[in-house]
Amino acid sequence: MSEPKPAEELKKERRIEREIEIAAPVDEVWKALTDANELTRWFPLEARVTPGLGGKIFVSWGPGCEGEAEILAWEPGKKFAWKDPMGLVEWTLESRGGKTAVHLLQSGFLGNADWENEWFDSTSYGWLLMLLSLKVALERHRGIARQVAWPRLSVALSREDAYRKLLSGSALFTEDIRTALKSGEPYSLKSTAGDSFSGRVEFVQEPRGFCLTIRELNDALLWITIEGTPDKIEVQAWLSAYSVPAQVEAFGKKWQQRLHEIFQT
Repeated sequence: MSEPKPAEELKKERRIEREIEIAAPVDEVWKALTDANELTRWFPLEARVTPGLGGKIFVSWGPGCEGEAEILAWEPGKKFAWKDPMGLVEWTLESRGGKTAVHLLQSGFLGNADWENEWFDSTSYGWLLMLLSLKVALERHRGIARQVAWPRLSVALSREDAYRKLLSGSALFTEDIRTALKSGEPYSLKSTAGDSFSGRVEFVQEPRGFCLTIRELNDALLWITIEGTPDKIEVQAWLSAYSVPAQVEAFGKKWQQRLHEIFQT
């Protein structure tokens, strides 16, 4: 009789796979993935890259949300991969009819503890935004520096309750929008912070969040996400915009105040 396998061997790996087509040449997409300055136009707030096989990539969204990884694949115009303590991230590029097909694979998710499930779900949802951000940066704002506002607030609610409260009437927007957000459809809304927004609903993933393009802010992306394990929920609004620094700064201040008013009154 064979001996039972160790618990680690019985864990089933989960993977995240996504693909997006971008109307840009392969060499420009490669640069966006591997050049530190280009990375900050769509991905982290700060980046450093030591190029080549065996090199390093460092990305940061601020203290507690940053890290460095070893580059395991470097085939210019074709494949780029890095590995950090949380797994392997692989990018594959392919020229396709004048566009570039970008394939992302992240592997190495093994555990099923609450924090591990949250990490997997949060990462999977986050890549929706990041790949969309890559597409928007290259197709609409090529070569332009990005401005980011990131209002956020820890709340003593479940994700479901926080999502419900955030989208109800007179919370973020003047109307209840829980049934109005439809992926791929146009929208027009007024925020309770005094903004008038219109554009397209890029995606919705209840009860985690949604993403909108904002025509009035030069085709910015507004991403609402509710992050954290059940006992540590944080509501976040991430605005990624180009060439409108004053409006981004004003948004950050107004929406931070609005989150406090919604959840702490």
